[in-house]
Amino acid sequence: MDRLLKQSDFWAKLDQDEDGNVLDWHPLAAHSAEVAAVTEALLKRTILGDRLAALIGWEELSPVHVARLSALAALHDAGKVNHGFQNLAFDGAQPRNGHVAPMVAFLKGSHSPCQEKVAKTLAIEEMFDGGWFADPDTLIGFLGAAWGHHGEPVKPRSQKFEDDLWKEGASRSPLRELEKLMHLAKQQWFSDAFEKDARPFPCEAPIQHAFNGVLTLADWIGSDDEHFFEFADDVEEDPMPEAKKQTCEAIDELFLDASQARALLPAEVGFEHVLPKHEPHCIQETVRDLPVHESGSLTVLESDTGSGKTEAAVARFFRLFQREDPALVDGMYFAVPTRSAAQQLHGRMKKIRDQVFEDVPKDDRPPVVQAVPGYIKADDAEGRTEDDEGTPLPRFEVLWPDDVPET
Repeated sequence: MDRLLKQSDFWAKLDQDEDGNVLDWHPLAAHSAEVAAVTEALLKRTILGDRLAALIGWEELSPVHVARLSALAALHDAGKVNHGFQNLAFDGAQPRNGHVAPMVAFLKGSHSPCQEKVAKTLAIEEMFDGGWFADPDTLIGFLGAAWGHHGEPVKPRSQKFEDDLWKEGASRSPLRELEKLMHLAKQQWFSDAFEKDARPFPCEAPIQHAFNGVLTLADWIGSDDEHFFEFADDVEEDPMPEAKKQTCEAIDELFLDASQARALLPAEVGFEHVLPKHEPHCIQETVRDLPVHESGSLTVLESDTGSGKTEAAVARFFRLFQREDPALVDGMYFAVPTRSAAQQLHGRMKKIRDQVFEDVPKDDRPPVVQAVPGYIKADDAEGRTEDDEGTPLPRFEVLWPDDVPET
């Protein structure tokens, strides 16, 4: 149901008409719960959790580590509580600002009493004293990775922390909303992150980069209100139960949990599935039968055109894909130099997919996605531009940039 947005409310996403009038809005706490729930699911239900652990040199991420990264994800839009961002919904309201640059300024700016209040509200010291991170630089790195989730570096408008963006106002209190969000993350959603011990995350840049990638993906999925995450009906109730329900549906529908497809495979995928009615070439059998290394490996295959390199790679993939404990791969990606090659390869992969999953209903088969600039295709469905009354990605108006003009 459409609701009137008051200046005392804290929004994360808006539904606006062509004139910029707010038709409906989605609470910050609800969106924070959704992105945190997706992050948790990606770390638990996909191979991404194992990949992060491997970057660190651990066998796995413990439940406490998953809870800590999910709690950071819940704070990914903490900067939206600032007056400058919330004012974007109201014509003429000042000041106006983005939500990432103020958090970069928080990390880099000179200390002020207001900045210290923000740090205390965010439980920064508690995270460090609780052994979340190896040292202060690692703490700052992970916070930067959480707040810089739009795919490019953001510079603050000034190196000074802007107190006026955070101070109590006539109609809203950013710190009180931040305290509410922190209470949800700490007491209700991911209490294990704060109550239980675990090894600290080490100071390794690749780990922070990987976490940023997981969070960016989670934010894109959690921002898709067209398909998965509808605007909240009740702004007062705890949004996490509904967020987890919608997350489960999203992960399943997007085929991000490879165990679904793995369970539908024949007992053993062989060349009779990849190349029915053809005997495999020697090079194809050799590639398929290379040793399997649980820590990963790299193989370079050079051969004449038409010798079956693609099918050799596919056969190798299915051999790895069938391994479940531990899971070694959850998808396959081809990079080719031209659109025509991509189109041809997409058709070949669809054919092989249908041969392998011949006994599986079409809607339950994993998708084969062709993604090149301006042309996106999943099986037979084509992504379209907005001019064609469709869009292949979640609505871009939820990606609020930080290049808001200073006025």
